[in-house]
Amino acid sequence: MSQSAALNEVSLFGASPDTGNRGVTALCHAVIWHLFERQVARTNLFDHGRGERLVQIPFGPQTLPVYQIGGILSRRYYRPENLWNIRVSNWLGGLGNPAAKAVRRSQLVLDVSAGDSFTDLYGPKRFQTIMFHKWIVREAGRPLILLPQTYGPFQQPASFQAARDVLNYARQAWARDADSFAALRDLAGDSFDPTRHRQGVDLAFALPPFPPANVPPELAAWLYPRERPQETLVGFNISGLIFNQPEPAKRQFKLQADYPALVREFLEWILKTTELRIVLVAHVIAPEGNVESDLDAARAFHASLPEHWRARVQITPPDWSPSELKWLIGQTTWFCGTRMHSTIGALGTETPAAAVSYSLKTRGVFATCGQAHAVFELRHSSTADIVDALKNSFQSRDATRRALAQDVPAVRLRAKSQLDEMLATVPSATS
Repeated sequence: MSQSAALNEVSLFGASPDTGNRGVTALCHAVIWHLFERQVARTNLFDHGRGERLVQIPFGPQTLPVYQIGGILSRRYYRPENLWNIRVSNWLGGLGNPAAKAVRRSQLVLDVSAGDSFTDLYGPKRFQTIMFHKWIVREAGRPLILLPQTYGPFQQPASFQAARDVLNYARQAWARDADSFAALRDLAGDSFDPTRHRQGVDLAFALPPFPPANVPPELAAWLYPRERPQETLVGFNISGLIFNQPEPAKRQFKLQADYPALVREFLEWILKTTELRIVLVAHVIAPEGNVESDLDAARAFHASLPEHWRARVQITPPDWSPSELKWLIGQTTWFCGTRMHSTIGALGTETPAAAVSYSLKTRGVFATCGQAHAVFELRHSSTADIVDALKNSFQSRDATRRALAQDVPAVRLRAKSQLDEMLATVPSATS
C-alpha cells in the first residue's frame, strides 16, 4: 500500500483553475496529479463556479476526476457557494451546504493562496477571500497545510495578525524559496517551529509535461521536424500586464526599462541574426481587451512585425493546459518569460531560461535552480542593459543547459517529496 493510500478525501483551496492564469492552474494540476499518484480517493477543488460538479481534468491521454466546488465572496449570501454561507453552515455542522460538508469530511486541507496572494497588497476583498478559506478550515477543526507560497508583505497590522493566527493554526506552512522562507519566519515570530515551518520549492516543478492533444498544423511542422525541435525554436512569454498598457504599468511598478521596446529589440535581433523560429507562449488568458491578457500582447506584437517575419513567429493556442505549455517550452532551445510560472516550465524541463521581472518572487525561484543571475529586473536596469543581458543569456544557453542538468533533478524530486511529507502528517496515512 502506498504511503497515502489510507487518505480518502483531500480538499484544495487557493488554486482555482478558472482564472485564466496558467501559473495558478499549474499549481492546481501539480497537486491533483500527485494526489492521483498517491491513490487519494477523492479530491475537492474549490473554484469560482456554482455548486458542486464532477469534472474530468485532462493529463495527456488520460483524465482525472475531481469535484470542483464553488467558494466565492459576493452579496448573494443565500447561494451555497458564497463564502459567508459556507462559513455559517460550517458553524452549524454543515447544514446541507456541499462546500462546508466537503471541508468537514476532509482528512487534510491544502491551501496555496494562488502562490503569491497571502498578502493585503491586492486590496481588502482579495485578502478577505484568501483568509475566508483558512478560517473555514480552522473553524471546521480540520488539518490545514499551507503549500509552498510567498508570505506577505502586509500593509495593515490587522492583516499581519490575522495571517499570523492562521499560521499558528496550520499543521505545516511551507515557503517556496529562501526569500519566502525568511518572510515566513518573520510572520511566525516567537512561534517559529522548524518542524512545522518549512522551506520547499514551487509546486509547479512537480507538474508533469504532456504533448498537446491539438496542435495547429503550422506549429506542428515546427514541433515535429526531422531535426530536433530544440534546434528550431526560441520561446518567449510577453506579459500583457506590462505590455498592453506600458505607461500605467511603468508608474505602478516603478519600472526603469521600457518593456515593449526591449521585447521588440531582442526578438527582432533573434529574427535578424539567426534562422530560429519564435513561439510566443501566452500564460495568462483573459477576455479580449483585458489589460492582463498575454494573448492580446502576443497578437499585438505579431501584428506589428514586418510581413516577411510573421511566418517565423507563432502563438500558442489559448486552450492549452499548463502541462501542454510546459511540454512545448521544453522543446525550445532557450526561453525567456515575464510570467514567473512560464519560466518554471523552462527550468523544470532543464531548458535554458531567463526572466524579465518586476517583482522579487522570480529571483527566489530561479535561485532554487542556481540561476538567480538569469533574472533581469525592469525596476533597476535600463532597456539597453536588459537587451544585452538577454543576448548573453541566449548565447550561453549550452553552458546553462549543462548546469540545469546538474541542479534541476533534485528540485523536481523535492517538489514531489515535500507533498509526500505533507500527506504523511495525517496519522492514518502512515498506517
